[in-house]
Amino acid sequence: HVVNFEDRARLRQLLTDRRMELLEEVMEQPPESIRALADHLDRDVHDVHDDLHLLAEYDIIHFEEDGRAKKPYVPYDTVRIEVEFGLPRGEGSESAASA
Repeated sequence: HVVNFEDRARLRQLLTDRRMELLEEVMEQPPESIRALADHLDRDVHDVHDDLHLLAEYDIIHFEEDGRAKKPYVPYDTVRIEVEFGLPRGEGSESAASA
């Protein structure tokens, strides 16, 4: 799965250390529920819930309904994050180099 960002602020918003830890944990040991994951990471369940749902907006985390519990999981072997940098359209590399 590839997630592209054209805005560094959005990348920083999504990839906090806490969310990266959350993502790694879900990939390595998919939890039985959001609460179980929060307990395992010693984090507030509401914060974990919010972080998981933000990652789900980017199609990184998915949920399996299991009765009342939602099991977060990552349906990919790898997640690659790309950030594109470049000049605004219409500006050539020569003008940037001579500036």
